[in-house]
Amino acid sequence: MVIYDLKLEQVEHEKGGSFAMYEAISKEMPQIEKTALYIDKKDFTIGIEDKQFKTDGKAAFASSNYFNMLDFPWKQGNPKDLDAPNTVALTASTAKLYFGDENAIGKTILVEGEFPIKVIGIIDDSRKNSDFRSEVYFSLKSIPTLFKIDTKDDYFHNWGYTNTNNNILLTLRNNEDKVQVEKTIHELVGKYYDKSVLEYYSYKLLPLTDFHFDKDYGKGTQKSLLQILSIIALGISIMAIVNYSNILFAQQMNRSVEMGVRKILGSSKKQLFYQFLLETLILTLLSTIFALILLSIFLNWSNEYLFQDEPIAILSFSSLISIVGLTWICTALLTSVYPLLFVNRTPIQDALKKLTMGPWSFTRKSFIILQNIIAMVLLIATLVIILQVHYLKNTDLGFEREQVFLFPMKKEMFASKEKIKHFLAKRTDITSFSFCDNPPANDKVWGGTIQFDDRSDWEKWPARYAIADSSYIKTFNIKLVAGHNFNNNPKNPEFLINQKMARDLGYENPYDILGKSLNAGGLNEESIGKIVGVVADFSTNSLKEGIAPTVIGYNAGRLKNIAIKFNGTNPQQFIHEFEQQWRDWYPTEIFEYKFYDEQIANLYAKETLTEKLIWIAAVVSVIISTMGFLGLLSITILKRTKEIGIRKVLGSSIAGIIQLLTQDFVKWMIISGIIATPIAFYLMNRWLEDFPFRIELTWWIFASALLFGVMTTLLVISFQSFKAARANPVDSLRDE
Repeated sequence: MVIYDLKLEQVEHEKGGSFAMYEAISKEMPQIEKTALYIDKKDFTIGIEDKQFKTDGKAAFASSNYFNMLDFPWKQGNPKDLDAPNTVALTASTAKLYFGDENAIGKTILVEGEFPIKVIGIIDDSRKNSDFRSEVYFSLKSIPTLFKIDTKDDYFHNWGYTNTNNNILLTLRNNEDKVQVEKTIHELVGKYYDKSVLEYYSYKLLPLTDFHFDKDYGKGTQKSLLQILSIIALGISIMAIVNYSNILFAQQMNRSVEMGVRKILGSSKKQLFYQFLLETLILTLLSTIFALILLSIFLNWSNEYLFQDEPIAILSFSSLISIVGLTWICTALLTSVYPLLFVNRTPIQDALKKLTMGPWSFTRKSFIILQNIIAMVLLIATLVIILQVHYLKNTDLGFEREQVFLFPMKKEMFASKEKIKHFLAKRTDITSFSFCDNPPANDKVWGGTIQFDDRSDWEKWPARYAIADSSYIKTFNIKLVAGHNFNNNPKNPEFLINQKMARDLGYENPYDILGKSLNAGGLNEESIGKIVGVVADFSTNSLKEGIAPTVIGYNAGRLKNIAIKFNGTNPQQFIHEFEQQWRDWYPTEIFEYKFYDEQIANLYAKETLTEKLIWIAAVVSVIISTMGFLGLLSITILKRTKEIGIRKVLGSSIAGIIQLLTQDFVKWMIISGIIATPIAFYLMNRWLEDFPFRIELTWWIFASALLFGVMTTLLVISFQSFKAARANPVDSLRDE
């Protein structure tokens, strides 16, 4: 796919291009085998008889070339039919939503209440393993109809109409031609657009296989996160195997008399091994069956609560069976060897007396400490990630978000915005409202280069644009530190800038920049504006990015939301009354709204998912580690049965016996915590480096994790120790 770099003071990375670029690449580059244009993330209102639906950014424009290039099976219809104007293909789930059990082929949907579009295909969407997928695919030739433009419009012919949603996909006849194709794209830009553009723009090709993980041009799924989760899964598996071996080891100590008798009666090592192996195979088989049942349950749960947008799918039943079978056999073999070595190396007389060999004690303790190091690292990581995600979601830099509603609006709806103003202005439960492009802290921030005052050159860095009317700073409580608010007059534009931009332009004192002229490229190019005020720094993007130089100005053509600051006590009553008015004003439009704080939370969906996954892994690891302690405690109690009985006869209390049995485990937990602390500090410090705004790794985070680990350990093993301490010493000594 085509990507590009905008080379300013800081390089901006983007994907996409213009319709004109797509046409030129398709016609003038013989090295290319296939091309396709996929224009995604489009919002439309769909009418089906008396019902209405919103596409919510899941509509796209495409042609048969797109489906010939990517493997999206069609259940009904032919992709070639999508080359005709006013046609649409639906995914199977969307067709069911729109038409129920009726056959959707040949049906008509009404787009935006006025454009009839014919359904010509149904696409299988059972597989979700693609970043390039939508739910509603309009034909490319439907663009003039749905956008209300002529085929001679600049949208189709101006190379400057670049959009990140215009995904230009292509396949090469030979992979070796990649460099030549990139060079030819630059030549086409110079030929049809302007050679001066190449001073700032550099075009490249990105393999689709890299798109999913690419953080600059693609989706940005972190390979490191997958690697971390894989390592965690491997660590938990090792913990489980070690613990199972220890528990089995404890059981074999109980059966040591039986094994000793079997040896006396002539049982060979091979027979004992086969006995252990058969028992383990049966036990692990039952565990595997139970695990598959849990997999089925938790897979559905995960897809419903964790991976709604990208559900986990088992690609092949045969591969699943192969992996499960191999895991079963390997686990059975590994867990059989350890107890067998113990029995084979234990003399018969020691087996009959339930005595163990010294070296094995050290090995088991080492494994216990290792697994608790893993558990402690996960505990610390979980705490750090929870605190960081909470910080991102709840820290607002320079604005307020509480009690703010966002209502999306289409361009044609702004013609009657005076009705909305009149309705809201007379309400006492509304503090302020603003017609705006996007609110602060948004993942869709527009921007451009600027020309300041009498400087002949444009600045080498881009500014971010907050486009809205003059009520914007009041609605979001953005502090004005110098000057006055701007006007909404496009013929005499006025701008506010943030302190960051004033400093970048060389003005430490915000009052000194007031009255200077500003040409904001793309914001209001008809007239050069004037800086009339400076606001405190606020976050235009998410807190995963630093504060950017920002211009606040008015452009009626870019407005698409109304933000309402509510100060009443009954928001649902306001929503109900507003909806009634809305349906009178816009009867063909769907009434929808968002809570602004929820929208901010969505910015950190990946971090929230990471938090949940690490939390689950930490819980599992703690459970396994405590089970390991129980296994080792069982061995300790068996070894010290006689000692416990003698101590009780000599007057030791139950509390003293419990302390005797648990003090080693607390010591091992503390050792694990001490070793885990620098490991966790290094790993989490590396993770936090990706965030310009982050928490500090303070001592109490590590102390809290250690305290939780120690308390959990004590809670789990105290019950088993209490049972041993209360045992009748006569029975213990008789048993010995």
